[in-house]
Amino acid sequence: MAGFKIFSATVMHESHSFCRLPADLERFKTTGGYERDDEIPRAYRGTKSEWGAIFDLADRFGWAVVHPLVANTSPCGPVTRDAYEHFSDVILSSLRKSLPFDGLLLPLHGAMVAEHLEDAEGELLRRVREVVGAKVPIAVTLDLHANIGPELAKHASIVSTYRTTPHVDMYETAIRAGELLQRAMKGEIRPHVAYAQRPMFNGLDQGRTISGHGPMVDILVKAKAILAKDKDILDIGINAGFDWADKKFVGPTVLVTGNNGTERAQAVADELIDFAWETRKTKTIELRAVDEVIRIAKEPASGKGPLLIGDYTDCPGGAGMGDGTTLLKAMIEADLQGVAVGSIADAESAEKARKAGVGATVTLDLGGKHDPRFGGTPLKVAGKVLALSDGKIVRKGPFLTGTVTSFGPSALVQVGGIKIIVATHRVQIDDREQFRAFGIEPETTNILACKAMNHFRADFEKIGRHLVYVDSGGITSFNWKQYPYKNVRRPIWPLDPLELL
Repeated sequence: MAGFKIFSATVMHESHSFCRLPADLERFKTTGGYERDDEIPRAYRGTKSEWGAIFDLADRFGWAVVHPLVANTSPCGPVTRDAYEHFSDVILSSLRKSLPFDGLLLPLHGAMVAEHLEDAEGELLRRVREVVGAKVPIAVTLDLHANIGPELAKHASIVSTYRTTPHVDMYETAIRAGELLQRAMKGEIRPHVAYAQRPMFNGLDQGRTISGHGPMVDILVKAKAILAKDKDILDIGINAGFDWADKKFVGPTVLVTGNNGTERAQAVADELIDFAWETRKTKTIELRAVDEVIRIAKEPASGKGPLLIGDYTDCPGGAGMGDGTTLLKAMIEADLQGVAVGSIADAESAEKARKAGVGATVTLDLGGKHDPRFGGTPLKVAGKVLALSDGKIVRKGPFLTGTVTSFGPSALVQVGGIKIIVATHRVQIDDREQFRAFGIEPETTNILACKAMNHFRADFEKIGRHLVYVDSGGITSFNWKQYPYKNVRRPIWPLDPLELL
């Protein structure tokens, strides 16, 4: 018997509504991933990504997969209307051209906002469902930081969400979704999705799991116990939300994929979202002031490995500009030694350093160009160019193993005791190979200052003597009241008093 015919496509973006950098088509093509048709297996087969899983599922089950598009880029401002409608047109035209399908498997993010659409993924699912009809099962994978409204839950048959932050289970998540899709296409299950949300746009400890404790860890334990004892609960997606999206349905959600009826699945979703509400104030992360982090950095090293500094609020992985200079300025003024900074995104400075060449001394107005309101203004420095790179990195760590990330044309510049990766593109640090590309051995460096939130912990924490996070004034601050939210449902915690809820 021939295998099933499957359709898969990806448009993936985590949108920060208050970031000035638009997610236009050019940004997807130059600083993210934009692959079409036969380019997709060449880029992703054999990787620990959702798409690596899709190709493995196809081999295992004998699927014939139509795959017209994979589009993703680093978090930034909303996706432009032109880019969104381009992606939608590619997907829908390919669907119509190749009908019929036995099932769909769509790796999405869940926190995408478009200029003209708050619920960008929900609208995409509505359009897709309109083309394929009501009976074709649609499986969706989501990032743990998804902001989901009822539209996506209405049109998806199966939802599987990452269970780790750092997200080291993308591959496994797609395998779960694909196995359920296979069972649905064979008629073994009749899946549906139940949805629950409460009046909160922050909670579940930002979805953190690697610490081994906290609300996200605890709720996943509860979900695992339910899955183990109830055969009609097929999967449970716990989404912590992405706080910086100005959309009605921002915040934690629970999506339960159930079999044969909605009542039990809805009860499970309600039970778990109530736990998220009860634990909403609990956090395992502390963002320290810059001067406190400098004090820690100046202390004698205790233990082996580097001090890890996560520049949390300027991390491109959360839509930070990646060119903030506040922390760098403080480290230079403190005359810290043995420091490697990854990275400062400044195409102008990268080009100037590259033109000067290895061994040259250059004076740069470094960083602070994307939006000086957040993270610091340009910093005048004089330094020696130590190395050049095309910026392309193949990840070898646990996060997205085997995939490519890129700084773009880049240079390593030394200012005092600090080596700075000056990059063309905004890139979060998530793999040690990003430093090794410039001849820096992370394990033997005194201090690694990284534009990073959580994902870098997967590859770096095992080598570090200590990890601290800093609030350098970037755009992904926990001071939510500084942002002019207009579309978030109100009243909502923590923006409004509890007595209004």
